[in-house]
Amino acid sequence: MLVYQNIERFIFVSVIIFLFLLLVRIYKPEMLQDLENNFSELERKISTLQKNYKNLTENLKELSIEHEELKKKYDEERRKNQVLAEEQKNIKLYSAISGNPEHNRLMKNHINRLVKEIDFCIAQLQNSGL
Repeated sequence: MLVYQNIERFIFVSVIIFLFLLLVRIYKPEMLQDLENNFSELERKISTLQKNYKNLTENLKELSIEHEELKKKYDEERRKNQVLAEEQKNIKLYSAISGNPEHNRLMKNHINRLVKEIDFCIAQLQNSGL
């Protein structure tokens, strides 16, 4: 939106310059050619800027779409990682339960953590007056 406002301002200024050129033609014809060349150069630059702006907005749209797709893939992979981490945790616990000596410490830690959670819940219930 801001670019369009700037373009509108530029067009307005261009019209003013054109009117100025007409006045110069009347009063100082030798300056006219230089001013016309400058004006033509400005028009060429504006055209180039408009093309560049259009290309950049198209690229931005494409990149936004690609960003959304990558964001969805990332979220999906993150969910898969969470599921796999939970499954790995469960496998270690099942191994510890089945008597695997490597995972006995893990099982003890898990049981201690559960006992602490239960104690915390009991303390909250007692504090709440139930």
